[in-house]
Amino acid sequence: MRLRLETLTRDFAGTDSVPAKRPVRHILRYATACMWVFLLGFISGCYTFTPVATAPAPGAEVVLGLNDQGRATLGQSVGPAAESIEGKLQTKNDSAYVISVSSVRYFNGGTNVWSGEPLTVATHFVDLARERRFSPGRTALAAAAAAAAALSFILTRSLFGSSGPDKTPNPGPPQGS
Repeated sequence: MRLRLETLTRDFAGTDSVPAKRPVRHILRYATACMWVFLLGFISGCYTFTPVATAPAPGAEVVLGLNDQGRATLGQSVGPAAESIEGKLQTKNDSAYVISVSSVRYFNGGTNVWSGEPLTVATHFVDLARERRFSPGRTALAAAAAAAAALSFILTRSLFGSSGPDKTPNPGPPQGS
């Protein structure tokens, strides 16, 4: 009787009485967030900062490690305990770097984010200049890790649907006495 009543109610209302699962929007949001986290990690793993051998091209991402004289002189601009300045190189000549500063790192572990303000740093204030470069080795490692993660996800969830026939034999009908 109950099954018949549910069928009549469903037919009359024009909807199924099956409770709705999570809306697709929530699943898509979650998948999109996971994708962005993965991509940010993947992209950052593909680059490394290497010491500058020649003058980097304008527009290159550089990190300028400051010496003691640079910290003392630039203390009013960037702070007295600045360890390094990161940003895009605008110009470089024999005496100075002009960069659009994106962040300043301090010896206490803190970081101050800037919004591209130009700063001139004399070359004799720089202890070590490093440039952001593409790293094929890190990229290969990141790609291998991503492939391994995807494969392990698929295999642990049986997404390939590999199931075989039941291996236990049918015991047959019960024996009566």
